[in-house]
Amino acid sequence: MAETYENCGGRIEEIVCEDRISALPEDLLLTILSSIPTKDAVSTMILSKRWRFIWTMLPVLAYRDNNHKRSVWQFLNNSMELHKAPVLQLLSIKLGGQCPTDADVEKWVENAVNRGLTVLYFSLLWPADPTRLPKSLYTCKTLQHLKLSHEILVDFPSCCLPSLETLRLYHVVYRDEASIVTLLSSCPVLKLLFVKREEDDNVANFSVKVPSLVGFLYVNYTSLPDDNDEVDTGRSLVMDTPALTNFYITDYSGDSYSIKNMPCLKDASIIGQSFHDIDKLLRSLSGVSSLDLDLTDEMAVYCSTIKFSQLIKCKIIPCDSDWMDSLVLFLYNTPKLKSLTVDYVPIVASQRFTHEPPAASASWMERSHYPECLLSSLEKFELIDYGGREEETELVEYILQTSKCLKTARISLRSKLEDKETIMETLKAIFLGFDSISLFVQT
Repeated sequence: MAETYENCGGRIEEIVCEDRISALPEDLLLTILSSIPTKDAVSTMILSKRWRFIWTMLPVLAYRDNNHKRSVWQFLNNSMELHKAPVLQLLSIKLGGQCPTDADVEKWVENAVNRGLTVLYFSLLWPADPTRLPKSLYTCKTLQHLKLSHEILVDFPSCCLPSLETLRLYHVVYRDEASIVTLLSSCPVLKLLFVKREEDDNVANFSVKVPSLVGFLYVNYTSLPDDNDEVDTGRSLVMDTPALTNFYITDYSGDSYSIKNMPCLKDASIIGQSFHDIDKLLRSLSGVSSLDLDLTDEMAVYCSTIKFSQLIKCKIIPCDSDWMDSLVLFLYNTPKLKSLTVDYVPIVASQRFTHEPPAASASWMERSHYPECLLSSLEKFELIDYGGREEETELVEYILQTSKCLKTARISLRSKLEDKETIMETLKAIFLGFDSISLFVQT
């Protein structure tokens, strides 16, 4: 209760301010504190006696280093010493290069595991050697979501994670190939797996054999020199995932793929070039209904021999100079396609503003017949990063003139265009005579 005094025409009145927040039940106060940063929640201990120990019962704690300030490690260490909640549902720790190399990070992970931890996000970017995790983590029966990032050694000689549903492994180091096999085989209900690899992660053959897995994202940042695109790296991704429905790859490494069992696959993305076993990889995706594809000439050669009989939605990212020839070859094998997106924006963010779209050959439309999907199924067409070049205009005209079922066309203009008004007028002129098609232009 706070008291203030106010002078009203010579009369002093006492105004009583009731502290209604402090009067709330502890469960509700904890809900409020859980919605703000941990550091701010801890600072409420100075408000009053009522607030002094509320934060110590929080079920969620998050600590994050700011790259421009000293490490959060000392605050983490001190606050975890005082934390008393019998159950810690979520612990998120991100420590950067400022973290002291003698910090006992394992102690607090083990402390959380012993309190029924459900979610652990642990990122360690210090300059010291990769650290091992406490053995208790390997057999945690309550853990459902686990993310490990950077200088963490994945060393699971034996483990059992019966409740783990989501696993993220970002740039970690593995003890050996057996350690990843042991980890994945010990997760009987694992549904989602996200892997981002580096060249020196100590695994040549990355094996994913998980009967329960439904979603897998795989990113390999290793890249081959430009003159070694056909070299066999001796590294591979091995998959046996009978329940998988979603599979996303970004890979420029040239590693090979061994995919044995994906009968349920519906949604896939292949971003990258110089896949060593591209034919086998593409054939394993032939039954998908949704596909994102970096369309190189190499990809197109194989796609022209594979029928994507169930494909309904597709996004193409142009890569090579003859990409429109490649696009038409691809469309011949997509008889049920309903939605087509052509995205000129490169996936690699560093190229976003310097990348010039590949030019198409002059003969790309010279074919005796049109793809079946243009005549009988395509309903939606989208072109992203339109710059008004001649070939882009030809592509729009080709789709409009040959697509008999088209209902919607959406054009997104490049962010840096000098004469957007002229380009807009050109697009509107192209659409004259196609009254049944709805045109949307995003500037």
